[in-house]
Amino acid sequence: MAYRAIFDCLWCGAHHVARDPSAIEGWAQLCPDCVGRAGDNAFLRFRLKRALDDRAAAARPQPAGDTSGPTD
Repeated sequence: MAYRAIFDCLWCGAHHVARDPSAIEGWAQLCPDCVGRAGDNAFLRFRLKRALDDRAAAARPQPAGDTSGPTD
């Protein structure tokens, strides 16, 4: 999942604007009310877990690519 600052909640359809790129709502594309209900719903739990994983992966430094160029 990619971070989205402005979205309609995938569960309830409420329009939401995430406060900043660290806000889990923007990663899960769920409004704060639905994020709070994740314990009761398998779909919401899945979205929240995936969002946590994606946000953590985005925060990790990317390894430097091979800049030595092509070898012939």
